[in-house]
Amino acid sequence: MALDTADMDALKGEFKSLLDERDKKSDDLGEQIDHLKTKSEEDATDIKGRIDGTNEEIKGINEALDTIEKKLAKQRSFEERKTIGQQFIESDAFKAANLTEQGRVSVEVKDILNSGNIATGVSRNVLVPEQESGFVAPPQIELQIRNLFLQGTTTSNAIRSIRETGYTNNAAPVAEGAVKPLSDLTFGEVTLPVQKIAHRFKASMEALDDAPMLRSYIDGRGRYGLNLVEEAQLLTGDGTGGNLSGVLPQATAYDNTTLAGYTPTTMVDDIRVAKLQVRKALYPASGIVMSPDSWAEIELLKDGDNHYLFSSVTTGATPTLWGMPVVTSDSMDPGDFLIGAFGLAAQIWDRMGMTVLMSTEDEDNFQRNLMTILFEKRLALEVTRPEAFVYHNEVV
Repeated sequence: MALDTADMDALKGEFKSLLDERDKKSDDLGEQIDHLKTKSEEDATDIKGRIDGTNEEIKGINEALDTIEKKLAKQRSFEERKTIGQQFIESDAFKAANLTEQGRVSVEVKDILNSGNIATGVSRNVLVPEQESGFVAPPQIELQIRNLFLQGTTTSNAIRSIRETGYTNNAAPVAEGAVKPLSDLTFGEVTLPVQKIAHRFKASMEALDDAPMLRSYIDGRGRYGLNLVEEAQLLTGDGTGGNLSGVLPQATAYDNTTLAGYTPTTMVDDIRVAKLQVRKALYPASGIVMSPDSWAEIELLKDGDNHYLFSSVTTGATPTLWGMPVVTSDSMDPGDFLIGAFGLAAQIWDRMGMTVLMSTEDEDNFQRNLMTILFEKRLALEVTRPEAFVYHNEVV
């Protein structure tokens, strides 16, 4: 049997009163326990008895709450079984309307059991399942390239640096009274513009209001989209048309003759020779970047007894090669790799961190009740010593 409005209000009031009483009993219980800690064993007997009594009272309150919750749940179930017509007729708005006069009655009803016939004549039920887990996002690539570089901030729209462009070292032992030899240093100025990476989304105001998770979902995808492009730009940007000046176009080409008298035969050999090539630029290599495919090929290498060389199939291994951490990136082509002194020979300059803006003032947003969500960041990558990066290009 359904409850009328007065009964429902009374039941809800009783429910709230019991909740308040339970909260008070819980607070009292906490105070009794704290008081117990300060008493001797003899004095604690009475307090322990009161604690047990309070626990029983709380248990009784919980049972009463459970009974009321079942009644409320039963009432909700009854209401959900009502047809649209029943909800309309029983609504306060309909009851208060004067139907002897012309007018309009507006009532929001829940179309819970909207069953009907589709084209084939089969009955269908359009019950909408409860959304529990939110939006299901597609997989995201792990982005690690930024963390290889030094990172700083700037307030300018360009990075200006003075670099050594030539060095003639004529230092030599000098006899007493002889003229000291003259060495030579030349410098050049390099200016790197701070570039912007940005994109935007459009969503209706209704969607953002009706699905609170949608805004945070768009926010997460928007940030990821910027960082994904940033990673590609840090590696491959050519410095033109608003692109960053990435590392690969500036890196020194790999020279497999760096180690005299030795010819590398595998990618692992090439990486060790490239590490030597970086060292000859007087900077120690601090990392390797390659595609996930290339690292998988290396991990699958086996010795003559068919044992894996680099990891165990049950425990794996930290991606490390020749003492350098290996970072995999989908921005690298299979067969290519980059080795360099990332922490010494290059630096990221952030002019503006990740910024998120929302506005209706975009095109015809105001007329269409749309919101534009804009994501942007500004940065530059300064490669101070290109010789400290060695790039192996499989295509070349």
